[in-house]
Amino acid sequence: MSKGTFEETHRSVLQAPMSRRRAMGLGAGAVSAAMLAGAPLPAGFGRVVMAQDGGAEYHAAYPYQQPPTGHFNTFVTNAILPPPTTVYGDLIYEPLGMYYWASGEWLPLLATEWSFLEDGENFEIKLREGVVWSDDTPFTAADVDATLWCLRIMSNTLWQYIDEVNVVDDYTVRLHMSTPSTVVERYAIRTANPRPASVYGEWADRAKELFSNGGSLEDPEGAQLLDQFNQFRPEDVPVTGPFMIDANSITSSQMTMVKNDKAWNADQVLFDRIINYNGETDTISAVVLSGEVDYATHGFAPATEAEFANQGIRVLRPPVYSGPAILINYGRHGETLGDKRVRQAIAHAVDRQQNGTVSLAESGIAVDYMTGMSDNQVPQWVEESAIESLNRYEYDQEKATALLEEAGWTKEGDVWIMNNGEEARFELIFPAEFADWSAAGTDLAEQLTNFGIVVEPVAVTHTQQPIDVDQGNFDLAIRGWGSSNNPHPHFSYTTAFFTHNTLAINNGGQGTQFPLVQETEVAGEVDLDQLTVDSALGLDEQAQIANLTTIAQVYNELLPNIPLFERYGNNAALEGVRVKAWPADDDPILQNSPYADGIPVMLMYTGQLEPAEGNE
Repeated sequence: MSKGTFEETHRSVLQAPMSRRRAMGLGAGAVSAAMLAGAPLPAGFGRVVMAQDGGAEYHAAYPYQQPPTGHFNTFVTNAILPPPTTVYGDLIYEPLGMYYWASGEWLPLLATEWSFLEDGENFEIKLREGVVWSDDTPFTAADVDATLWCLRIMSNTLWQYIDEVNVVDDYTVRLHMSTPSTVVERYAIRTANPRPASVYGEWADRAKELFSNGGSLEDPEGAQLLDQFNQFRPEDVPVTGPFMIDANSITSSQMTMVKNDKAWNADQVLFDRIINYNGETDTISAVVLSGEVDYATHGFAPATEAEFANQGIRVLRPPVYSGPAILINYGRHGETLGDKRVRQAIAHAVDRQQNGTVSLAESGIAVDYMTGMSDNQVPQWVEESAIESLNRYEYDQEKATALLEEAGWTKEGDVWIMNNGEEARFELIFPAEFADWSAAGTDLAEQLTNFGIVVEPVAVTHTQQPIDVDQGNFDLAIRGWGSSNNPHPHFSYTTAFFTHNTLAINNGGQGTQFPLVQETEVAGEVDLDQLTVDSALGLDEQAQIANLTTIAQVYNELLPNIPLFERYGNNAALEGVRVKAWPADDDPILQNSPYADGIPVMLMYTGQLEPAEGNE
């Protein structure tokens, strides 16, 4: 059972012992050097030490799109700080609960308790009473109901496990599970931050009507609903969290989140406002080095990290449980790259540790098991005998050559000729502003070109690049593998087989077009859609190991996306200016993925992140 009270969890936390993203040299590194030489902050980044009207400030760094591109429909693309996919969105739209990855314990927030009922078919959530939205409207089960139905419009995977949302009373919601699974808890409690029915209720009603009558997003009515919802742009959306965005403060460089004193736990949070700096790594590196950011998770270049050390800025290294991978457009290149032997050859041809070191120094660790889940999770979730049989795809270009020749490729001079008679030449797109992924893409292109698969690296702005992938406008792309958002390996396989594939429909495309029915040596014919669902099947996590072992072995054989390295944080953590101190390196909170159950957010919710002396 997963239940508890905020007071109990808070007390246990306080008693615990305190123990991304282009240029290595010309981007973040050069900006860092310029800052050390006394250059000013980038245009628009003024020094904001403390608000003029007093109160403790916290300085964050998280990218967003300025309006009108950026907006407040937090279910769709280009929303400003949407939860739970952006850390600080969880301080605006408060979650039902957050999770401690090291201990497997929950911090109840808008929900006070929840459990799988004895019938094995229902998951019940008890909501916190007395909570109000920032417009004084009571928070009730109707808000959770509206949120879950809007998530169905967006094809949220929760709806592969549930088929009904029942409002039992104003503070009780019951989810009927068509496919009982332990991950329903994670989807419902952590990833379905309630949004107000006053804003989204109409959309929820339309979704109920469509789906309850047997409709789907493939029907004309469903496609229209999805398109219209993607275009919906609400204003003045009420919030439940201790902070809300001051819309008038939003510029291209920063914005202010002001205290929402109506939040039920506002007094627990010891900061009065948050200044959030906008930008990716090349921009934020300079702002961090100027002392204007208290915490940043941008995947800083090794040269920038070295400057942190010179300036006495701490670096926190929580595991991220994911990293960059090579995605392939099978719609364009299925005839050639659709042969698993070609993908296996590419895995052997690339020195993954070099790729990780070039990108993130000691925070970039070559993927070893190549299962699609974090190497940190494999011993817990994959049968030991299967682990021993996994192909580790060691760096071996002779093996790579043999595999390509088996697949009908030949080499003429310095370039491979594919089985269709064409030269192996591809463009590789990656997010220009992500220093780590940009460096990974540049190094990958060089390694493969030297091997004879000619790859042209193409930097695309980070807001457009995932859309290009979803819409199929690419040959190869650097995108993520694994799951930095959720601790169960099932979520890594939704990344592998749904994100940028079947879920590309949300951006109007077909994505990678990797077929989910595949023939394998390890398991025969498999339906990867069903295997992904089955990887979290049932309410006994130990019983899930058999299914997870199968899908891990299948991924290891097929390599639908080719992982490069596993990322660990190199998060800048400034102490003694606005924040008194960050947790010790061995504190269990630093086992949380920094992009999921956000470390500063949970520390704020429990009152553990304290303002520095004078910041008040």
